[in-house]
Amino acid sequence: MNRQFKRAAALAVSILTVFSGASGIAPIGSPAVTATAAGSILAFPGAVGGGKYATGGRGGEVYHVTNLNDSGEGSFRDAVSKSGRIVVFDVSGTIELKGNILCSGNVTVAGQTAPGGSGITLKNYKMGMSGDNIICRYISSRPGPYASTNSGNDAWGGAKGSNSIIDHCSMGWTTDEQWGLYSNNTNYTVQYSVIGPADSWGGHKKGLHGFGIMMGKGDLTFDHNLIIHNVSRNFRGKVPDQYTADFTNNIIYDWGYQTAYGTIGHLNYVNNTLKAGNSTTGGYHYMYVDSTTKPENFKVYCAGNRLINKDGSFHSVTGDNWSGVTVKDGIGISKNNLYSGTSFPININGENVSTANTAESAAAAYDHVISFAGNGISPDKRTAIDKQCASDTKNGTGQCSGTAAFDGSEANLSKYNIKCGVTYSYPSPVTKKEITDADNDGMDDSWELARGLDPNDPDDYAGDYCGQGYMNIEYYINDLTVDSFPQGVVKLSPTGGNFTPVTTVSAFETIEAEHFSDQNGIETTEGTGFGVIDHIQNGSWVKYEKINFGSGAQSFKAKIAGNPTVMELYLDSMSGSPAVKINYAGNGSLDTFEEIEAGISKLTGTHDLYIKFTGGDGYLVNLDSFVFGRDAVPLSGKLFKNVQVTSQANPDFWQISTAAVGSPVFGDRTFKFSELQLKGAEQLLTSCDAKGTTGEAATFEAGSDMSLYVGLDSRVENVPDWLSDYTLMRTLCTSDNDVSFMMYKKDVKAGDKISLGSNGQTYKCVNYIVMAVGKSTIEPPVSYSLGDINKDGSINIADLVILQKHILGKEIMSQEQAVQADLNMDGTADIFDMVELRKAVIQG
Repeated sequence: MNRQFKRAAALAVSILTVFSGASGIAPIGSPAVTATAAGSILAFPGAVGGGKYATGGRGGEVYHVTNLNDSGEGSFRDAVSKSGRIVVFDVSGTIELKGNILCSGNVTVAGQTAPGGSGITLKNYKMGMSGDNIICRYISSRPGPYASTNSGNDAWGGAKGSNSIIDHCSMGWTTDEQWGLYSNNTNYTVQYSVIGPADSWGGHKKGLHGFGIMMGKGDLTFDHNLIIHNVSRNFRGKVPDQYTADFTNNIIYDWGYQTAYGTIGHLNYVNNTLKAGNSTTGGYHYMYVDSTTKPENFKVYCAGNRLINKDGSFHSVTGDNWSGVTVKDGIGISKNNLYSGTSFPININGENVSTANTAESAAAAYDHVISFAGNGISPDKRTAIDKQCASDTKNGTGQCSGTAAFDGSEANLSKYNIKCGVTYSYPSPVTKKEITDADNDGMDDSWELARGLDPNDPDDYAGDYCGQGYMNIEYYINDLTVDSFPQGVVKLSPTGGNFTPVTTVSAFETIEAEHFSDQNGIETTEGTGFGVIDHIQNGSWVKYEKINFGSGAQSFKAKIAGNPTVMELYLDSMSGSPAVKINYAGNGSLDTFEEIEAGISKLTGTHDLYIKFTGGDGYLVNLDSFVFGRDAVPLSGKLFKNVQVTSQANPDFWQISTAAVGSPVFGDRTFKFSELQLKGAEQLLTSCDAKGTTGEAATFEAGSDMSLYVGLDSRVENVPDWLSDYTLMRTLCTSDNDVSFMMYKKDVKAGDKISLGSNGQTYKCVNYIVMAVGKSTIEPPVSYSLGDINKDGSINIADLVILQKHILGKEIMSQEQAVQADLNMDGTADIFDMVELRKAVIQG
């Protein structure tokens, strides 16, 4: 057993709330809980900065990496290809990649579980983040020159990466950036990682070319990293506008000619150590502000930094930090424009998570970075290159280097003292699992026994045995890291009698509604043979303690009666957004109970469950009982039945609701309807981000004879072919972000299977909207012909008079009238429409 499991520990983590999921009304699919901007507990003990509240794969399944293959079952590539996973390793060593790794969102990569304690090393290609909300720890990405082109290669990058945290990783040996995540990402952290050495002389077409960090987009944190042996870009900012970037408690060692420069936004540059090395020839400053990309937005808080010369003395900018900030002439700002006497916040749900105000001294951070940065669960377990980097930094040894042979004609090689023709040594494979894990849940049996867990129960990884908000598997993988941080940062999870055992209630057995532990605005009534909770009004809530969802609940069933109500389900507290929303259409009777069922976002583990009721005035519903199901159920309403959404169309965000002014337009946006004639229609909320799908997006079955409406963004250039048998109406529908929708109508029969296609355009538009009105319930508003401005059922001289007065400025038409008057559909009611209207009157 690892020695950290034998150490005594005291419980010092407060009981906190658990999940902050994306809200929505009965969304389909079963994603892991996602972090919209923050969760309520740290991603792991020791997490800081913009990504500190990432949830990763929390709530998902455990996936074992069982081989070092490039792909296939049990490979690392397969492990990170799907969301909702906590990835553990039964093997360690080097994976020879045949292409970039693309890590999906909502994933935790627990490299600390790999045998030997040195994680996993990736060769040939980079580690890529193709999703958001990722926790990645103890992974080395060191591609080397083996698959690079003369345009260079990166060690770490990707198109996404928001709400993510990279911890104790190692990246280097490439000819472009070692870290190149600068596209579309906010709220991320890179901490306790080694960034370098670059392959500065490795065949790049520009010659000497080996860079450290490309930093962007904003509200990000680089903290306690060792940035080493990179000729330049240590970092280069790509932080636009006024986004905040933390650069705190880092070491930059042995840069060639430049430290930091670029587009810097609002920069906190605090308590870092810059140490010149054998390749350093210039750049003796903290930063060189040179970008012409909106420099009027740039601000810098620079404090507590130090710069150490090659001889060990302190450079003058150590005592005067502001003198270490330089500005390029002619970019439109002066150095005085940059100055800020206070740090800039990174706000997440009202909390400033910036590390600028909590950074330790540069001297203390210097020792901690040298001792702990890099891929290893303890200083002595780090990979060979990471230990070498720590030694070089401490002793002032080493130099920038490259894999190509020396070229006497390249003067820069001598100028920057580049070591040429180096070879890289990669970790050997370890294919034997170190721990005993009888039930294959990813946790060591002895660790489970010490905490009262069952080493023969494969599902108990998903529980929360001591109520701190993590899954049991997270307590285990976090315990493995206790020796890779300064003492006291990580405290071992409690054992024996150091915690209160949890008494749980199964979510999969019927829970009588009256068996609550707390409530507000609820009364209990004993009926004939059963009890119910009643007198429920808008804002009433009820709490049920320690509901065990096990490895996953994906549906909710309730016995209920009453009026239209939304039941908001919260886990552990009612702060933040609900984990799930259930829309109950109502039957109009508080005495006639019916059974309803809805698919929900996947809920796992053990939590206190809160149900909050929202709706109109008066009494809303009476609730008899409820139960959760393990299997997902199709999304269904009264008119939209058995909705099936393709994976490319973002199925997690499709919902069913009732359309009204002020109600949501999409399941994944906050837009609301500002004008709507189809009030009360059943709406199938689509995903706005699904506008770029191709082919079929979704299908459903018509629940009754109904009129189906599809609203197309008026900015869409070409009407999709699948709408060819729909009729364009003049039904008014606009959103509060000034999008107007062209409404297309088709009458369908009960039982018809309807296919919804693609939007047909992705640029400068939103996705289409879908609504339905049942023939047997309410009729849609009358849609009048173009030209019938006064809506009297005919086009006549009265309509001409209205338009003429409008054009002359005597009586301005309403927006609805203007829509009817726009005969040529160019967005304006003008003289050209008058010509067309006269023709219509004459012909009519």
